Parts: sequence; C-alpha cells; structure tokens
Amino acid sequence: MSYINVKDKIVLITGASRGIGKRIAEGFRDEGAIVHGTGSKPESIEWMKDSGIIGHSADMRDPHAIGSVIQSIHDKSGKIDVLINNAGVASNTPAGGMKEEEIYKIVETNYIGLFRACQAYYKVQRKSGGNIINFASVLGLVGTPLSSVYSGTKGAVISLTKALAIEWVKNGFRLNAICPGLIETDMTTMITDRPSIKEQVQAGIPMKRMGRPDDLLGAGLFLASDASSYMTGQILVVDGGLTAQ
Repeated sequence: MSYINVKDKIVLITGASRGIGKRIAEGFRDEGAIVHGTGSKPESIEWMKDSGIIGHSADMRDPHAIGSVIQSIHDKSGKIDVLINNAGVASNTPAGGMKEEEIYKIVETNYIGLFRACQAYYKVQRKSGGNIINFASVLGLVGTPLSSVYSGTKGAVISLTKALAIEWVKNGFRLNAICPGLIETDMTTMITDRPSIKEQVQAGIPMKRMGRPDDLLGAGLFLASDASSYMTGQILVVDGGLTAQ
C-alpha cells in the first residue's frame, strides 16, 4: 500500500466546482477517497452528478452555509477526515479603482468564509481531531501589481494557518497551507488569453511554464495522508521556482 494513501478518507473540498478545486476533487476520488465538494450556486455543482463526487451548494459569503454543509456531512458520516479550503475569488482591478463591493467580496470569500469553514470543522471534530489544508497563494508571499486585496487575503490565510495550527494542536488537529504559483485556470485568463503576456510571464518562471491544476494534486494528497503526520503550520509552495529567485 502506498504511504501516501487517502483511500476511504472522507474529504470536503470547498470551491470544487471548477479549476484547481475540481481537479483536486477528481484526483482524491480517483485515489479512493469519499469526496464532497462545494460550489457557490446549485448550477455550479451540476457536473458532480454521477461523477462519484457528492456536491453541496454553499456560498462562502453566507455566514451559515458552509457550517451547515459541514454539520450535515458529519451527521451522516460521523466524521470528516480532511477539510480542504480552496474556494476563492481573484481580481485584477488597480488598487486605486477598487469599489467597496469588490473589496468585501474578496475578503468575505477568501478569508472570512475560509475562517468560518475552519471554525465549523473544528467544532464537529473537536473530540477526534482533524486535518485542514488551506489554499493560499504565492501572492500572499510576494507583491505584484493588480492584486492588492487578493494578496492581502492570501497573506492572511497563511498567518491564520500558522496561528490555528498552534492553537488547535492540543486537540489533535493539523493545519497546513499550499501556495500555488501561476496556474492555468479560468482565474488566470487575463494572462492565458493573451499570448504575448503569457510568454512574458512564463519567461520569468524558472521552469518556463505556468502550472496546471494537476501540479497541485500531489501536494494535496501528501498533506491529506499520514505521510505528513508530523507536519503542521507549514506552507508548501508549488510555483515552478518563481519565489526561489
């Protein structure tokens, strides 16, 4: 049996309707996990029907939605082995032009919603411990134009992961974060749809390519498995060497 094994683990992945979250959900399913995935709207999880992934509609900005999903899964299954917080929204609006509505949407989804998910998961798993994997970003580690509020939320996720790892370790919880680099998804179309821009971006990455959602699956499986059982409060950077320069 592989040391990196998630077979029969009950895993909840937020933001599993598309992009990175969808690929992570499919990958965990293929490795034998019992996968639950959320999307912000009922139509966003339609693809999960007959896919082997159990879909739940939950807008991360709703104060009660993700908590209700977590409670429901726990009531039916008796446990949730792993929570993967992937749901998030991005922006490429210049800082000086950001409107209040956009600011709050990013903060409420990327940080407050993620914290609520952590908190709800802690409450149902308090007696038995748990494993939380938070998706942050390299933009939480380095600065770049047009990502001010997004970068701020991802930096906050990194700090939150470290803080909760220390606070909850006595209850048997592990918390780690994954920081993807530039990944080809619908959130990076402002790059991928413009060949000259994409070429310029890839030239600045030591591996000379943008990442793919598949590139993050290994890190997720590792952190979800017993292979990482002595790790907590850590940040795994998966960026093709971008932040190593």
